[in-house]
Amino acid sequence: MHHHAHGFTLPELLTTLGILTVLTNVVLPGTLQFIDNQRLITASNNLAADLMLARSESIKRRQPVQVDNGDGNWQSGWQVYVDLNNNGLFDEGEPILRQGQPLPRGVIAKGNTPVRRYVRYTPLGNTKLLGGGFQAGTLTLCHASGNQAVRHLVISPSGRLRRARDQPGHC
Repeated sequence: MHHHAHGFTLPELLTTLGILTVLTNVVLPGTLQFIDNQRLITASNNLAADLMLARSESIKRRQPVQVDNGDGNWQSGWQVYVDLNNNGLFDEGEPILRQGQPLPRGVIAKGNTPVRRYVRYTPLGNTKLLGGGFQAGTLTLCHASGNQAVRHLVISPSGRLRRARDQPGHC
């Protein structure tokens, strides 16, 4: 009985390894960039959805609703809650409408001065600071690599949210 050895010859193995090396060097960077872009898009969409939720709930409930990051850092997450006593702070017994999760690795979010810590919607659906002044601002999201398009969530004093994109870069 003859047994034939089945396997690869050395030239076949080296050719296969060469092809795998080339594919890894070409495909892997593109895949990582795609993943980073998806993380940024998801974070932007989640924050925008929570802002729109807050506006609609403030109108529906006829109560102020606040999107608050608590510490001036949008990257650590945020809370959407009904501010029943109108003090701009989350107090026990106030309904939490949504809890925003911390942003994915590499995604950076910053708000300019009026929206650095919170966005507050009134029962009319417009945005106002705790002191009563109108609140308008921009939340900017980018990726730490600087290779992804910068995304902006622009909030007007009427409470309307507009999305904008910029060239790839840093926040």
